[in-house]
Amino acid sequence: MSEQTYMNEGIDSWNSFMLLYNSALKEMGTKVEILNDEFQHIHQYNPIEYVKKRIKTPESIVKKLKRYGYESTLENMSKYVNDVAGVRIVCSFTSDIYRLADMIRAQDDITVLSIKDYIKNPKESGYKSYHMIVTIPIFLSDRVVDTKVEIQIRTIAMDFWASLEHKIYYKFEGNAPEYISRDLRECSSIVSMLDAKMLSLNEAIMEAKKEQGDPRPESWDRNAQAHTGDEDEDEISIQEEMEWNLHRSDLEDEDGALNQASVQAGKKA
Repeated sequence: MSEQTYMNEGIDSWNSFMLLYNSALKEMGTKVEILNDEFQHIHQYNPIEYVKKRIKTPESIVKKLKRYGYESTLENMSKYVNDVAGVRIVCSFTSDIYRLADMIRAQDDITVLSIKDYIKNPKESGYKSYHMIVTIPIFLSDRVVDTKVEIQIRTIAMDFWASLEHKIYYKFEGNAPEYISRDLRECSSIVSMLDAKMLSLNEAIMEAKKEQGDPRPESWDRNAQAHTGDEDEDEISIQEEMEWNLHRSDLEDEDGALNQASVQAGKKA
């Protein structure tokens, strides 16, 4: 059953719809977590740095419908607003993005409605990310409702750029001076160069480890070990600690746009 059919059966409460979207976020979050755990188990490598989830605020939904030329009704929200529920997956490398997208696409109960690859085809502003609109089944007590979720997958560097770009344009209400837009596009090019360089460096490290016979897995991630509680802090060398601090990103709390999972709070992503 689609969201539209759900509405046609007389379910017209805003709270009922938010139940669907919040449930979809939980389902998708669990799926992503399981995929990451499985990847760690098989390859001893975590492709995901962190995940953010949010429900679009009523104000943002109304604004988007008006921009599209539609009245602010639940029916129009269901038909024309595909990103009421949003999940952002942030990865280390660009190769991880396409790997994760393939893993999500392969899920039997997920239907991919559309894909927009802004990495291969960036927006004019310089924005880069991989977007998927999917539906995921929500099992209620008396029915199953296929509910839409937007998935954004990007690297840490892309997320950093997008977060600052959002804040800058928010201050100018979407009308930033041309020189700022130009500088943002230049920064976007630098981000692409950084991502390419870091991917190349990672591949070189992997190759060097193979030549040296290093048994540790590629892109060894201390994040998995840090959560086991088995290591002795006194046994962590200074070099390892420095590598770990460099590896961890301070961006997790920077972007408030997708850090809210409540209908009552948050800003448009």
